Amino acid sequence: MEIRDKGLPAGVAAAELLPGVERMLASPDPEQRDRIAYELLAAWLLADVTLDDATVGGLRDRLVARTAGPIAPEPGDGVFGRSFAALGLSVVAAREVKRDVWTPAELDAQIAAAAAYAARETDRRGYTGATGWAHAPAHTADWLKFLARHPKLTPAQAGAILDVLAGLVTRRHGARFHHGEDERLAAAARAILRRGLLDDAAVDAWLARAGEPLAAGWPDPFDPVLYAAQRNARDLLVSVFVALSFEDAPPAAKALARVRAFMSR
Repeated sequence: MEIRDKGLPAGVAAAELLPGVERMLASPDPEQRDRIAYELLAAWLLADVTLDDATVGGLRDRLVARTAGPIAPEPGDGVFGRSFAALGLSVVAAREVKRDVWTPAELDAQIAAAAAYAARETDRRGYTGATGWAHAPAHTADWLKFLARHPKLTPAQAGAILDVLAGLVTRRHGARFHHGEDERLAAAARAILRRGLLDDAAVDAWLARAGEPLAAGWPDPFDPVLYAAQRNARDLLVSVFVALSFEDAPPAAKALARVRAFMSR
């Protein structure tokens, strides 16, 4: 049976089509991956009656396993399975924000899985050409953004999510993010900082971690790896500043003041 649109054939449940959608989600063909599999998955996950909690739990665990899959030494099509698993997990987390059915251990496990994927993915390409978007850092940020919105998120978990975001930009991986990753990362940070879960000292400590490459000053002799981290860190901080500027909540205003103070040094 071909899967073409978000509607379901008469008498066919979404769960029956899920294995095919999961296979397509890893396809190097952007039409199958982005336009069909991802859009179907998002539509089904965000419709309260389409997939039950047990089915979504199994999907979640399979997608997490994909993010932990093997990584080839050179960039290739394998990234799509991992990166789009992270994007799929962002929609699983968005569903969970509405339903709030996970145990504390399950939420912890999701944050840990996102952190592990952020640390291990080596293919950081954005747009790849004929095969479309890989965008692993952006998809990881989307996953973290919805985890950050969980109604039962603790201060410790909030801090862990911010640390993952800082690690993505400060790690000396040499990749310069230039396909909008900064705004996706900033959206995840905004989701944390607007909630007021962290005190000023914790926010300041995170800003210092995120801005660590900038403290090294201009690399002389020029170091492209350090320079990439500096640009990524700066872009994240600027995007966080802009994102918080649109918030009216008092915790966001406090966080914005901390960001402004840090960037004014």
